[in-house]
Amino acid sequence: MMMTTKRIGVFLSSKENLPEPYTQATLALGELIGRTGRTLVYGGARKGLMEVLAQQVKRHGGKVMGMVPDILVQRGLVSDAIDIEFRCADLSDRKAAMVRESDVLVALPGGIGTLDEVFTVLGNTCIGIERKPMVLLNVNDCWTPLLQCLDRLFEEGLISGQPADYYSVAHNVHELETLLG
Repeated sequence: MMMTTKRIGVFLSSKENLPEPYTQATLALGELIGRTGRTLVYGGARKGLMEVLAQQVKRHGGKVMGMVPDILVQRGLVSDAIDIEFRCADLSDRKAAMVRESDVLVALPGGIGTLDEVFTVLGNTCIGIERKPMVLLNVNDCWTPLLQCLDRLFEEGLISGQPADYYSVAHNVHELETLLG
């Protein structure tokens, strides 16, 4: 899937002290977004990989659009790297805003929130609400078990079509850059 993109929505972890390959991929993605003059659309947190990504985009000349749920404001966790801030009521509102404002969505390693975001995009594609390009950045084989599960669901006929109808997979930022065009 070749796509031309200006705004790249990124789903990722806000956790600290994660495996080094996750941090390195996050830095490489931030450098790519900034270097190519694109805009990051992300969750707005000043924590973990989210902050690493936003600061790296800024460092390399890109713009940062933060979708900030009220709870981040209340906890004082809004990143100072944000150029354009959208306030959101909650995580569902944030997810909807990210999808709306992004040309493509990329999932770096993340937890339950990231999975929720990915499955919302895939579900919207499945039932025809909206088809947004979704790329799973399979750093350190983080998404391999999920991809195997999805393959099984396709094989069993529980999901219509083929995996490529719903998502692409990149194993590193170089592959992602090729997909983004």
